[in-house]
Amino acid sequence: MATQTFLVVGSTGTQGSSVVKALLSSTAAPIKILALTRDPTSKRAQSLASSDPRIRLLPGDPTAPEAIFSAANTPIDGVFCVTVHGPEGAEEAQAQGLINASLAHGVKHFVFTSADRGGDVVSDTTPTPAPHIASKHHVEIYLREKTRGTAMAWTILRPVTFMDNLTPDFAGKGFAAMWRQVGKRRIQVVAASDIGVFAAKALLEPERFMGRCVGIAGDELNFEEACEKFKEVVGVEMPTTFCTVGRYWAMFKWFETAGYAVDIPAAKREYPELQDFGTWLEKSSGFRDLKTGKSA
Repeated sequence: MATQTFLVVGSTGTQGSSVVKALLSSTAAPIKILALTRDPTSKRAQSLASSDPRIRLLPGDPTAPEAIFSAANTPIDGVFCVTVHGPEGAEEAQAQGLINASLAHGVKHFVFTSADRGGDVVSDTTPTPAPHIASKHHVEIYLREKTRGTAMAWTILRPVTFMDNLTPDFAGKGFAAMWRQVGKRRIQVVAASDIGVFAAKALLEPERFMGRCVGIAGDELNFEEACEKFKEVVGVEMPTTFCTVGRYWAMFKWFETAGYAVDIPAAKREYPELQDFGTWLEKSSGFRDLKTGKSA
């Protein structure tokens, strides 16, 4: 069986590292992972490279896609693309450049991680008022249009808010505070590691996922329910602070009137091990060791 080569953008970040991990654990077939990183000398990058011989660090910047393919110097079967927050238009520019380069270099399958915007039908036409979600809608449109009539297939993943934003530090407390502002409305959440699983499935099984937009969510709960589950699992109150105005503010305001609408049962049919909030707290979160008195 021929070795498949996958380019993973953001390989040391939250989503990218989850994709790498899921790829390595999902198949016995021969694969090679080109782990794109801006700084191959960083501790995260070095740790990633030493974890498995199938990983090759690829120094590069997503804003310079031609240089990435030149450095790779090998045919690439699939690309996982995640964009990084930046000034207006930055995410679109990152993804569009990579889409163009992937088409030019014969990539077979392009997997873009976007965001749900109200369920399958609504997401196709609704950017939302949240800039970092709207930018992904723009990329989706570009990806579909540019690949029409070409040999490059696409898959769009549409996850919801990351459970991983809830951390023991001040940023995590601020996230909890914004969640509190939504009141009784339930918010859909997902573990970043589960997004990695879906991305790996799409890359490894392109025939099953090509041309699909896949919503990903593991749970749906309001702030009060989240606090109750946190206390039940961790044994202490969920930490919070005053509400700050950050990049997530527009998203949480959108939650008050609209919000996500992923079909969670359908997502679990694709991957029955999708973590709910309690499972994530216990097994994956930065709070998992608090019950034993260890530092998180």
